Amino acid sequence: LFPYTTLFRSLFPARIVARTRPNFFSLYRRSVSQYLRPRTIQNLQSMAQTPELKTKLFKPLVWIDCEMTGLDHVNDRIIEICCIITDGHLAPVKAADGQGDSHYESVIHYGPEVMNKMNEWCIEHHGNSGLTAKVLASEKTLAQVEDELLEYIQRYIPDKNVGVLAGNSVHMDRLFMVREFPKVIDHLFYRIVDVSSIMEVARRHNPALQARNPKKEAAHTAYSDIKESIAQLQWYMDNYLKPPQETESVESIGSEQPESPSSSTSSLKRQRTDF
Repeated sequence: LFPYTTLFRSLFPARIVARTRPNFFSLYRRSVSQYLRPRTIQNLQSMAQTPELKTKLFKPLVWIDCEMTGLDHVNDRIIEICCIITDGHLAPVKAADGQGDSHYESVIHYGPEVMNKMNEWCIEHHGNSGLTAKVLASEKTLAQVEDELLEYIQRYIPDKNVGVLAGNSVHMDRLFMVREFPKVIDHLFYRIVDVSSIMEVARRHNPALQARNPKKEAAHTAYSDIKESIAQLQWYMDNYLKPPQETESVESIGSEQPESPSSSTSSLKRQRTDF
């Protein structure tokens, strides 16, 4: 290797190599930066752009109630499902013909091998409401009902992660739907509006007011349960939650007179309620 090393050193002296090396790397850095800079700017511009939503409803709520063969989300099944879509002010969407409110409701077929495994409560209540007979007579499959429900929701809320699931103890409905209606759950936002949570807070925070809450009829049909849930949330908004006018006046007072540390802590001290 010695002759080749000598030849290389004679052709390319050390001072020439040292002088050309920075130029080579600077050229490399310049070419890479020129290649990446336009794409980085383009990516930042695309990230800054907010896509225009196709949904025209104001903060829509997707009210869903399910009737199941039991409360075991692994072994029991959804046999009836109903959906009512409202805006953030709880106004239901109108039907396509403009006559009355719109809703989706369907019964899923299961045979005696499933229905006979229900517990005593389900056998009694689903039998008295006529739901058991409807399930046995229905010709709709689970996949068909899921596609119909998704199409109904997308008709009013075409954008994903916009509609919020709502209802009474709706976490249980969602638990079943994750397995049986995954496409519907994937279309909705991950948060929920559970009216039962407000009820439990009211029982502890203002039990006297909660006692005046209109009682539910408990018909145990999906459609009637949703209507009662919407009416219950409306009652809480009218009687328990503060309207915007009242909170705006509180904010204006607070901005004019800064609250002292002693007053801020004293406002948190409430009389304990015995349960």
